[in-house]
Amino acid sequence: MTDTPPPSLSEAEARSRNARERLFGTLGAIQHKLNPMTLAQDAVENVAIGVARDTVATVRANPRTVATVAGAALLFLARKPLARLLIGGATAASRASLKKRNSTSKSTPHPKKGSRS
Repeated sequence: MTDTPPPSLSEAEARSRNARERLFGTLGAIQHKLNPMTLAQDAVENVAIGVARDTVATVRANPRTVATVAGAALLFLARKPLARLLIGGATAASRASLKKRNSTSKSTPHPKKGSRS
């Protein structure tokens, strides 16, 4: 068969210990990978990566549509502050206009009919 001499007992025990340590290390890694929490976390990460990849592909394919939808969503979310700004600005402008009209009409008296000025 083979001409190699049989290993000594101490060498065989050392190889056996090394093989056992590798086996237990492999078993530990398999247990970690098969842990339900690890499986769920990996699944969530894979889905998130897939969604991100699909989103980027969609944005690259349709940038104008995405910008339009994003702008509409932003306007929808900011509708109340924008309305307050527009209504408040219009109200302030009309108040200023009324105030200006009132101050000019009081400061310059109208001449009476029949009098020469």
